[in-house]
Amino acid sequence: MAYYTGTANDLTALRQALIDACGLEGWSWNGTSEVLSKGSMFLRLQIVSGYLTLLGRTSATAGDAPGVVRIGQIGSRPLVFPLAYEIFVFAGEVYLIVNYSVDYYQWCAFGQSTVQGLPGTGLWLGASLGSAAASNGIDLYAQSGGSGAPTVAPALFWAADNQNTANRGCWVHSDLDAQGWWLTQTLGGFPVGIRAAAPLIGLLPNAWNSEAVLLPIRAFKVRPSSKVSLTADLANARYTRVDNYAPGEIVTLGPDRWKVFPWYRKNTASRNGGSNIDHSGTFGWAIRYEGP
Repeated sequence: MAYYTGTANDLTALRQALIDACGLEGWSWNGTSEVLSKGSMFLRLQIVSGYLTLLGRTSATAGDAPGVVRIGQIGSRPLVFPLAYEIFVFAGEVYLIVNYSVDYYQWCAFGQSTVQGLPGTGLWLGASLGSAAASNGIDLYAQSGGSGAPTVAPALFWAADNQNTANRGCWVHSDLDAQGWWLTQTLGGFPVGIRAAAPLIGLLPNAWNSEAVLLPIRAFKVRPSSKVSLTADLANARYTRVDNYAPGEIVTLGPDRWKVFPWYRKNTASRNGGSNIDHSGTFGWAIRYEGP
């Protein structure tokens, strides 16, 4: 794993920092097509209308995901520069965290699924926003997942009740049922989202020692006959609750260290999230950390 940190004065500098970090770890960048690639992973990385956008592809020029995922303004809160960034680059996964206005965080991530037997490329990607404007801010719950238009659930593979694909902040190219990037049996269907992990998310942190365990981040595809299939199981990131962790705190578990972040902005007073809000409660995640 490689770890990079710094500050960016604009989105151009932020994008370049991500390109440079990936380039040092085996990724290739085509400045003409603006495509970042490694093996069977392809994504177009652009700056469009004040947003950093990522578009998953199955090749350098074709096979686009149904929508982009983005970093940028949420509700009435724009990105504020200079912002700090942290980049975690693993062999098959990349995570970018940005921090601005003291306690606001956004992110993007992408990688190769470790699930065996997928007919697709296995590329997964996500970011704080989908392709639609989140003019009403955050809609985030442990039970329902959140993210109905015009809001966003700024957490990876989280939204479970979103019928508007423009609000989806994640995609996986599983190609199960010959459906490419679809998360369900219809493009606009209800994804599984956080529902599989919701009971455990709701129990954290535990009452015995106030710690929050790290839970797997997984994506699923809805299949015929009311079945689901696992399509992604992230190796280097986990769901958690950040009630008792400071943003950026390093947690040691056995031989591993993890860096903890809120999904957007920590709020212990309204820890279980809500609708049309400017925070993410105490929902957060941890990324494997092998830095200094």
